[in-house]
Amino acid sequence: MQRRAFIAAMGAGLASGLIRPAWAAKAKPDPYADFDALFETARQAWRAPGLAVAILKDGVPIYAKGFGWRDGARTQPITADTLFGCASLTKAFTAASAALLVDDGKLDWDEPVTRYVPEFRVAGGAEYASLSLRDMLSHRTGLGTHDLVWYNNERLSKAELLARLPHLPMLAPLRSQYQYNNLMYILAGLVVERVSGQSWEGFLKARLLEPLGMSRTGFTPTQMSQDGNFAFGHKLGADKLAISIPLRPEDAIGPAGELHSSANQFLAWMALQLGRGTYQGRRLFSAAQSEAMWAPIIATGGQPEATELTRGFYGMGWRTDYYRGMRRVAHGGNLNGFSSRVTLFPEQNIGIIAFANLRGTPLPGHVSLDVFDRLMGLEPANWSARGLARREVNEAKAAAQMPPAPIAGTSPSRPLAQFVGTFEHPGYGIWTISLDDGGLRGLFNQMPVRLGHWHYDVFNATPLREDDDDLLNVKFAFLSDMAGQIRGLEVEMDSDFPPALFTRTA
Repeated sequence: MQRRAFIAAMGAGLASGLIRPAWAAKAKPDPYADFDALFETARQAWRAPGLAVAILKDGVPIYAKGFGWRDGARTQPITADTLFGCASLTKAFTAASAALLVDDGKLDWDEPVTRYVPEFRVAGGAEYASLSLRDMLSHRTGLGTHDLVWYNNERLSKAELLARLPHLPMLAPLRSQYQYNNLMYILAGLVVERVSGQSWEGFLKARLLEPLGMSRTGFTPTQMSQDGNFAFGHKLGADKLAISIPLRPEDAIGPAGELHSSANQFLAWMALQLGRGTYQGRRLFSAAQSEAMWAPIIATGGQPEATELTRGFYGMGWRTDYYRGMRRVAHGGNLNGFSSRVTLFPEQNIGIIAFANLRGTPLPGHVSLDVFDRLMGLEPANWSARGLARREVNEAKAAAQMPPAPIAGTSPSRPLAQFVGTFEHPGYGIWTISLDDGGLRGLFNQMPVRLGHWHYDVFNATPLREDDDDLLNVKFAFLSDMAGQIRGLEVEMDSDFPPALFTRTA
């Protein structure tokens, strides 16, 4: 009965875009009156093709609506039911999966991971022997980012990632600093699998998604594309117009960023979170585990410039700080042309979810704070307008910077055919170098790049597909042995580390 009432209220909101419970009528002026204009104005200003927003207050959905378009052709409108890639919003689901097992007495946040996955090893050796699930989920393991290991990698299994892990350099001592890391979340999903005896997807579906009625929330881009109402990802081109990005395989990232969902679907997830583990009268995880996931574990940076915000911390799957003196629990997502932000204000019992089908835009976070100001009757801080002004300044600074230049008058030491081969790194994987139309071409995780001569035996990468920008202007240095044969290849795989050495295997 309770669930039917919740869904009925949500359905009414879809009809009008707005749900006004009795308590809202007492507010003067009406805090909901300008929501549509607020969201649509911000969407257009940030050049996002589409935006979807839903708001939960005191356990009741008070707003759910979509703006703009699912596709670049502007033929399919966004609604509150449109599916978007969740990206890193997935991390809180993985943390909650672990919390369920902690409640079951099968898992301990602070036991070494090797208790559950005996073959788990990192490059740092004994110094990291006590590395725990709490360390993994709070980004304090000391492992560098190394995102190119998993990105667009259709064949990377959790078992293969375990084998590669000892060959990926550590960035810092254990628990010494915050370092956002997707690989550790992927392996946290493996811990859930080992302890539960189920796949991460199967466990999450049975213990969280199904009890929450989140039947359209799923796991792969292929599954999402089979739904009748899904958004296409986009990025902004040089002319500031949106360019569609094809859906990418995300199976490898799994527990770190694989989910897709809609604004309406997320209302149930926010209700569970604000209910401290209880949804529709049913407890899924304990209040103690709710607070454990929200508790600040490690600082994510210094004091922000904005006076409304305090220094931020990361818990397990959630970031926490204070906004205008009120505790905020939130997380963002950004992957393959989708951006998102889920924002909870626990003491005010307010949850806001915002999805945009544009890569790397702060739009979801800005509109979430702008609408929260209105809900609370606060003087608007105008986050979207401030963000746009800051973007203009940053773009002007970037345009003024002189890009690095190659050494003039140089040439490769040998015919290009002699650079062709297969080069392997035990942590990152394989680069394949081939001849293509008289020039060199590289392939990594099915991402092709053109290698233009830079200077001497160094080449510069230009991606051949949209949204492979992580490989833009990456430098490749070919190395020869004492006999003059090309035996190695140094590639800039991660900006936090020196170029990685790939050894020629064929």
